[in-house]
Amino acid sequence: MITQKDKLCDVLSRNINLLPIVFRFGISSNFGQETIEMICSKRAMNLEFFLSVINTYNSNDYFPNIDTIDLNLLIDFLTKTHNYHKGVTIPRLQGLLNELKRKLPDAKLSHTLEKYFNEYVEKLLKHINFEEDNIFPLVAKSNYLEVRDGQKLSSNNLKKLFNQHTNVETELSDLIVVIIQHIPANSDEQLFFEILHTLSHFELEQIDHARFEDKILVPRLLKLLT
Repeated sequence: MITQKDKLCDVLSRNINLLPIVFRFGISSNFGQETIEMICSKRAMNLEFFLSVINTYNSNDYFPNIDTIDLNLLIDFLTKTHNYHKGVTIPRLQGLLNELKRKLPDAKLSHTLEKYFNEYVEKLLKHINFEEDNIFPLVAKSNYLEVRDGQKLSSNNLKKLFNQHTNVETELSDLIVVIIQHIPANSDEQLFFEILHTLSHFELEQIDHARFEDKILVPRLLKLLT
Protein backbone atom coordinates (compact mmCIF):
# COMPACT_ATOMS: atom_id res chain seq x y z
CA MET A 1 0.00 0.00 0.00
CA ILE A 2 1.17 3.52 -0.77
CA THR A 3 1.83 5.55 2.37
CA GLN A 4 2.63 9.15 3.21
CA LYS A 5 6.29 8.21 3.66
CA ASP A 6 6.67 7.03 0.06
CA LYS A 7 8.36 9.34 -2.41
CA LEU A 8 5.91 10.32 -5.12
CA CYS A 9 8.53 9.82 -7.83
CA ASP A 10 9.00 6.21 -6.68
CA VAL A 11 5.25 5.59 -6.66
CA LEU A 12 4.91 6.92 -10.21
CA SER A 13 7.91 4.98 -11.47
CA ARG A 14 6.20 1.78 -10.29
CA ASN A 15 2.87 2.70 -11.86
CA ILE A 16 3.05 5.45 -14.47
CA ASN A 17 -0.72 5.17 -15.03
CA LEU A 18 -1.13 7.09 -11.77
CA LEU A 19 0.38 10.21 -13.31
CA PRO A 20 -2.91 11.58 -14.75
CA ILE A 21 -4.50 10.96 -11.35
CA VAL A 22 -1.78 12.99 -9.66
CA PHE A 23 -2.22 15.78 -12.21
CA ARG A 24 -5.89 16.07 -11.18
CA PHE A 25 -4.70 17.19 -7.76
CA GLY A 26 -2.77 20.05 -9.33
CA ILE A 27 0.57 18.33 -8.77
CA SER A 28 2.37 18.62 -12.08
CA SER A 29 6.02 19.45 -11.42
CA ASN A 30 8.93 19.49 -8.99
CA PHE A 31 8.30 16.12 -7.36
CA GLY A 32 11.98 15.79 -6.60
CA GLN A 33 12.67 13.39 -3.76
CA GLU A 34 9.77 14.64 -1.66
CA THR A 35 7.48 12.23 0.11
CA ILE A 36 3.73 12.31 -0.42
CA GLU A 37 3.37 13.77 3.06
CA MET A 38 5.73 16.63 2.21
CA ILE A 39 4.00 17.33 -1.11
CA CYS A 40 0.53 17.42 0.46
CA SER A 41 1.73 19.63 3.30
CA LYS A 42 3.42 22.08 0.93
CA ARG A 43 0.26 22.36 -1.18
CA ALA A 44 -2.18 22.36 1.76
CA MET A 45 -3.81 19.21 0.39
CA ASN A 46 -5.82 16.67 2.36
CA LEU A 47 -3.29 13.85 2.84
CA GLU A 48 -5.84 11.19 3.78
CA PHE A 49 -7.96 11.89 0.71
CA PHE A 50 -4.97 11.89 -1.64
CA LEU A 51 -3.80 8.53 -0.29
CA SER A 52 -7.32 7.11 -0.54
CA VAL A 53 -7.57 8.04 -4.21
CA ILE A 54 -4.07 7.04 -5.25
CA ASN A 55 -4.33 3.67 -3.50
CA THR A 56 -7.73 2.95 -5.03
CA TYR A 57 -6.39 3.54 -8.53
CA ASN A 58 -3.21 1.62 -7.75
CA SER A 59 -4.78 -1.59 -6.47
CA ASN A 60 -8.08 -3.40 -6.95
CA ASP A 61 -7.63 -4.90 -3.49
CA TYR A 62 -7.68 -1.53 -1.76
CA PHE A 63 -10.68 0.57 -0.92
CA PRO A 64 -10.92 3.44 1.58
CA ASN A 65 -13.16 3.78 4.58
CA ILE A 66 -16.37 5.18 3.13
CA ASP A 67 -17.24 7.06 6.32
CA THR A 68 -14.07 9.14 6.42
CA ILE A 69 -13.98 10.38 2.83
CA ASP A 70 -14.70 14.09 2.45
CA LEU A 71 -17.55 14.16 -0.07
CA ASN A 72 -16.81 17.70 -1.20
CA LEU A 73 -13.25 16.68 -2.09
CA LEU A 74 -14.57 13.57 -3.80
CA ILE A 75 -16.98 15.57 -5.95
CA ASP A 76 -14.19 17.93 -6.95
CA PHE A 77 -11.99 14.99 -7.95
CA LEU A 78 -14.78 13.22 -9.85
CA THR A 79 -15.58 16.42 -11.74
CA LYS A 80 -11.92 16.84 -12.70
CA THR A 81 -11.94 13.23 -13.90
CA HIS A 82 -14.96 13.98 -16.09
CA ASN A 83 -13.15 16.99 -17.53
CA TYR A 84 -10.02 14.93 -18.18
CA HIS A 85 -11.91 12.34 -20.17
CA LYS A 86 -13.87 14.97 -22.09
CA GLY A 87 -10.79 17.04 -22.83
CA VAL A 88 -8.08 14.39 -23.20
CA THR A 89 -9.19 10.76 -23.42
CA ILE A 90 -12.10 11.12 -25.83
CA PRO A 91 -10.30 13.47 -28.27
CA ARG A 92 -7.27 11.16 -28.14
CA LEU A 93 -9.40 8.16 -29.10
CA GLN A 94 -11.21 10.12 -31.79
CA GLY A 95 -7.85 11.08 -33.28
CA LEU A 96 -6.67 7.46 -33.27
CA LEU A 97 -9.87 6.30 -34.95
CA ASN A 98 -9.54 9.02 -37.58
CA GLU A 99 -6.01 7.81 -38.27
CA LEU A 100 -7.33 4.27 -38.53
CA LYS A 101 -9.94 5.43 -41.03
CA ARG A 102 -7.21 6.88 -43.23
CA LYS A 103 -5.04 3.76 -43.09
CA LEU A 104 -7.61 0.98 -43.10
CA PRO A 105 -8.60 -0.26 -46.54
CA ASP A 106 -11.82 -1.74 -45.15
CA ALA A 107 -13.98 1.37 -44.95
CA LYS A 108 -16.90 -0.62 -43.57
CA LEU A 109 -14.90 -1.76 -40.54
CA SER A 110 -13.56 1.71 -39.71
CA HIS A 111 -17.05 3.18 -40.12
CA THR A 112 -18.53 0.54 -37.81
CA LEU A 113 -15.91 1.16 -35.11
CA GLU A 114 -16.31 4.91 -35.38
CA LYS A 115 -20.10 4.65 -35.18
CA TYR A 116 -19.91 2.36 -32.13
CA PHE A 117 -17.45 4.67 -30.40
CA ASN A 118 -19.45 7.82 -31.15
CA GLU A 119 -22.59 6.20 -29.79
CA TYR A 120 -20.69 5.22 -26.66
CA VAL A 121 -19.34 8.75 -26.20
CA GLU A 122 -22.83 10.18 -26.60
CA LYS A 123 -24.13 7.90 -23.84
CA LEU A 124 -21.12 8.62 -21.63
CA LEU A 125 -21.53 12.39 -21.94
CA LYS A 126 -25.22 12.04 -21.17
CA HIS A 127 -24.26 9.99 -18.10
CA ILE A 128 -21.72 12.61 -17.01
CA ASN A 129 -24.26 15.40 -17.39
CA PHE A 130 -26.77 13.39 -15.36
CA GLU A 131 -24.26 13.01 -12.53
CA GLU A 132 -23.21 16.63 -12.52
CA ASP A 133 -26.77 17.94 -12.77
CA ASN A 134 -28.60 15.54 -10.45
CA ILE A 135 -26.15 13.76 -8.14
CA PHE A 136 -23.18 15.97 -7.37
CA PRO A 137 -25.26 18.96 -6.20
CA LEU A 138 -26.75 16.77 -3.45
CA VAL A 139 -23.43 16.85 -1.64
CA ALA A 140 -23.35 20.58 -1.09
CA LYS A 141 -24.24 21.34 2.53
CA SER A 142 -26.56 24.09 1.41
CA ASN A 143 -28.67 21.46 -0.35
CA TYR A 144 -29.10 19.06 2.57
CA LEU A 145 -32.57 20.33 3.41
CA GLU A 146 -33.47 20.31 -0.26
CA VAL A 147 -32.34 16.68 -0.50
CA ARG A 148 -34.68 15.64 2.29
CA ASP A 149 -37.56 17.55 0.75
CA GLY A 150 -37.02 15.78 -2.57
CA GLN A 151 -36.20 12.43 -1.01
CA LYS A 152 -38.07 10.22 -3.48
CA LEU A 153 -36.64 11.96 -6.55
CA SER A 154 -33.11 11.89 -5.11
CA SER A 155 -33.33 8.18 -4.25
CA ASN A 156 -34.54 7.36 -7.75
CA ASN A 157 -31.67 9.32 -9.27
CA LEU A 158 -29.15 7.43 -7.14
CA LYS A 159 -30.57 4.09 -8.28
CA LYS A 160 -30.50 5.30 -11.87
CA LEU A 161 -26.83 6.24 -11.47
CA PHE A 162 -25.92 2.69 -10.43
CA ASN A 163 -27.72 1.17 -13.42
CA GLN A 164 -26.06 3.60 -15.81
CA HIS A 165 -22.61 2.59 -14.57
CA THR A 166 -23.26 -1.03 -15.45
CA ASN A 167 -24.31 -0.11 -19.00
CA VAL A 168 -21.44 2.30 -19.62
CA GLU A 169 -18.79 -0.17 -18.46
CA THR A 170 -20.26 -3.08 -20.43
CA GLU A 171 -20.42 -1.14 -23.69
CA LEU A 172 -16.80 -0.04 -23.46
CA SER A 173 -15.72 -3.62 -22.83
CA ASP A 174 -17.79 -4.75 -25.82
CA LEU A 175 -16.06 -2.21 -28.05
CA ILE A 176 -12.65 -3.54 -27.05
CA VAL A 177 -13.72 -7.09 -27.86
CA VAL A 178 -15.15 -6.05 -31.24
CA ILE A 179 -11.88 -4.37 -32.22
CA ILE A 180 -9.79 -7.38 -31.15
CA GLN A 181 -12.01 -9.72 -33.14
CA HIS A 182 -11.72 -7.68 -36.33
CA ILE A 183 -8.05 -6.69 -36.59
CA PRO A 184 -7.41 -7.29 -40.31
CA ALA A 185 -4.35 -8.87 -41.85
CA ASN A 186 -1.52 -6.56 -42.90
CA SER A 187 -2.89 -3.69 -40.82
CA ASP A 188 -1.04 -1.11 -38.75
CA GLU A 189 -0.57 -3.29 -35.69
CA GLN A 190 0.92 -0.49 -33.60
CA LEU A 191 -2.07 1.73 -34.28
CA PHE A 192 -4.47 -1.01 -33.21
CA PHE A 193 -2.38 -1.52 -30.08
CA GLU A 194 -2.51 2.19 -29.24
CA ILE A 195 -6.28 2.23 -29.70
CA LEU A 196 -6.78 -0.87 -27.56
CA HIS A 197 -4.31 0.27 -24.91
CA THR A 198 -6.03 3.66 -24.62
CA LEU A 199 -9.46 2.05 -24.49
CA SER A 200 -8.33 -0.47 -21.87
CA HIS A 201 -6.88 2.26 -19.67
CA PHE A 202 -10.07 4.26 -20.14
CA GLU A 203 -12.10 1.21 -19.11
CA LEU A 204 -10.04 0.72 -15.94
CA GLU A 205 -10.44 4.38 -15.01
CA GLN A 206 -14.18 4.13 -15.57
CA ILE A 207 -14.37 1.13 -13.26
CA ASP A 208 -12.45 2.89 -10.47
CA HIS A 209 -14.49 6.04 -11.03
CA ALA A 210 -17.69 4.02 -10.63
CA ARG A 211 -16.33 2.36 -7.47
CA PHE A 212 -15.99 5.76 -5.82
CA GLU A 213 -19.53 6.66 -6.75
CA ASP A 214 -21.24 3.32 -6.12
CA LYS A 215 -19.34 2.39 -2.95
CA ILE A 216 -18.92 5.80 -1.33
CA LEU A 217 -21.00 8.57 -2.85
CA VAL A 218 -24.28 6.69 -3.27
CA PRO A 219 -24.28 4.96 0.17
CA ARG A 220 -23.40 8.21 1.93
CA LEU A 221 -26.16 10.09 0.14
CA LEU A 222 -28.66 7.33 0.83
CA LYS A 223 -27.81 7.63 4.52
CA LEU A 224 -28.58 11.30 4.25
CA LEU A 225 -32.03 10.48 2.91
CA THR A 226 -32.97 8.16 5.76
